[in-house]
Amino acid sequence: MAQKKKAAQTAAEAIKATQAVQAEAGNASKANKAAKAVNASEAAEPMYPLDEIMQQSEALMGVKPEVLAGAYHSLPGGSLTVQEAKKQVQLFLNRKVK
Repeated sequence: MAQKKKAAQTAAEAIKATQAVQAEAGNASKANKAAKAVNASEAAEPMYPLDEIMQQSEALMGVKPEVLAGAYHSLPGGSLTVQEAKKQVQLFLNRKVK
């Protein structure tokens, strides 16, 4: 009788462990899908040279090119998406003055 009870407990523990592994694998799968979706959306956005975005800064972000130049003063140039430029401008405009 005690052996049957112990076997049942062992089986229940094995089932719980299996369910935990399956749940963890499901969470990892969801995280991978979310990461792929983010990467796909980032890849879908076109990249533009900084000077091209500066020329259109008023239409795109409602700021003068000088503001964009200030936001990217200490950052490397190159290509970026419009969303990245908008984010950097907002960080620049909301920066505390020392």
